[in-house]
Amino acid sequence: MSVIVTLAASSLAMRLRPPRTYNSPVSALDIMLLPGLVGLVVGRLSTLAIDDPRAIGQVSDMLVIRSGVEFWPGVAAAAIVIAWSGHRAQVSPIERVADLAPFAMVAYGTYEAACLFRDGCYGPTSPVGLTPNGLSTTMLPVGLLMGASALAAAAFVRRQSLMGWPPGAVVSSAVALIGLILSVGSIWLPKVGGELSRQHRTSIVVAVAASVLTGSILLLRSRRRVEQVHA
Repeated sequence: MSVIVTLAASSLAMRLRPPRTYNSPVSALDIMLLPGLVGLVVGRLSTLAIDDPRAIGQVSDMLVIRSGVEFWPGVAAAAIVIAWSGHRAQVSPIERVADLAPFAMVAYGTYEAACLFRDGCYGPTSPVGLTPNGLSTTMLPVGLLMGASALAAAAFVRRQSLMGWPPGAVVSSAVALIGLILSVGSIWLPKVGGELSRQHRTSIVVAVAASVLTGSILLLRSRRRVEQVHA
């Protein structure tokens, strides 16, 4: 159900605001299927490589997706596939990635909000919220809040692209915003032990690095414009 809802949301977003780097109408399934599968495989293999390298090659262990998938390696792999599709279509790879970044953010946000269809939306105890399956405690649905934040961020990134931001800045901005959402949301999500989870630490690093890169790209563009004016 989570996958169905995610695809439906992506399809709706593409119908309302069609991607601009395609010459003909395309469906969300055609665009997202291959990058999503590659990202899932790479993310799963990354988890196994870190936690249990001996499980690599054992199909039964590799297919247990719910035991862990590294988010950012999966995102990077999916982005590479999208960039390659742009190269094959004789479209700038970074422009293709920037074009599809908001739709990928919609997909991510919808998946987070689809915690309603999985085990429930966990979070800190709250007088107002939802009660996850198997529990009697009302919790603040962090997954829903993360999903809503990602959808708002997707609209913001789409706006950046329409305003003429460089494609590299659009992509790094999207990465920074998702990293920020994951970094903040992970504070209240369940985890083993009192320390930050690996994904939480990685998301903080990614958010900071992507923010610095976004600022650098925009600053470089501003300097070039000044130089052109004075030339």
